[in-house]
Amino acid sequence: MGALLESHECGHGGVDAVFPSDVVAGSQYAAGAVASYRNRFLAKLRSIAGFDSRVEAIHVQVYDFPFHFPSSQPSLFDGHAPASWLDETTMANPLSKAKLSSLRKLQSKKYRETEGKFLIEGWHLLDEAIKADMALRAVVFEDGRALSDSDASIREAAVRRATEVYVAQESQVKALSDTRTSPGVVSVIDRLPDRLESIIGGAGAADRGFVVALDGVSDPGNCGSIVRACDWFGVDAVLFGEACSEIENGKLVRATMGGLFHLPLARTNRLTADLGRLKENGYRIVASSLGDSVSLDAFQWPEKTVLVIGNEARGVSEEILEQSDSRVRIPGYGEGESLNAAMAASVMLGHWRI
Repeated sequence: MGALLESHECGHGGVDAVFPSDVVAGSQYAAGAVASYRNRFLAKLRSIAGFDSRVEAIHVQVYDFPFHFPSSQPSLFDGHAPASWLDETTMANPLSKAKLSSLRKLQSKKYRETEGKFLIEGWHLLDEAIKADMALRAVVFEDGRALSDSDASIREAAVRRATEVYVAQESQVKALSDTRTSPGVVSVIDRLPDRLESIIGGAGAADRGFVVALDGVSDPGNCGSIVRACDWFGVDAVLFGEACSEIENGKLVRATMGGLFHLPLARTNRLTADLGRLKENGYRIVASSLGDSVSLDAFQWPEKTVLVIGNEARGVSEEILEQSDSRVRIPGYGEGESLNAAMAASVMLGHWRI
């Protein structure tokens, strides 16, 4: 169990005021309790005989104790062993209505593009963003939420990295989320860099490679699941063509399960032209098609491949079908009409890799 301790260095001495265990339970850093309890601590200190009323400095430190404090009120304690330091600038502040309103604007695509930031939800995505060394602009934690040891470790890492840290009520966190249940944490990170030129530029030097291109795949869940599959099977890059879902769309981001941080993604408004550039670098264009095509079980993948996955309803555009070097289909054995884009991509990637 950890406890938060405030050390108030007064005019002629010092005293440590310790948060009780029930304040910090389920909230390693008391989720902003320092801010809300500070005035009560100061009043308590100033009431102690022999202490000057002038507080010259306030320091916050995390302490580990092997016991629980029985009282719900702050107590005084002078035997301690420090575990780690927390700078005051990284302590959680209560999420104000104004800040909540500002963060909610990031639910709009237009505002995400203007601000160059987007929201990620949940502990897993936050962990993946930290591991990918993404710039963590803000983190909003749900107050009083019980955490597993692994999630508590993620929170500790996030508090140390984030520019801004806030504690919020469950309803406020829900307001930042587009899921039914509160994810417990919502974070703000910079939009992903567009790597189109580096993807195409590096294609010529490679002896082999595999790129997935999405042609009008508009459903964000499908797009995110395709990115997740590409991450699993070790694809080199993913291109998002015209009419595809925005990469930073919340549903897409969640569906990737962190895959968007693991491999290069690029947006293009000229997919046909950029596929042509890849062909110039030795890639063969393979289009998924239910029409005149080769059955996947008889297909041999080229050393350098761009697999094009088409729109859920219309498939790959006629223009790209004409540009393609091969057309492949997944053979069906039951009564189903078709597979959705994400399932089709996963089957083809598995065939390629396995």
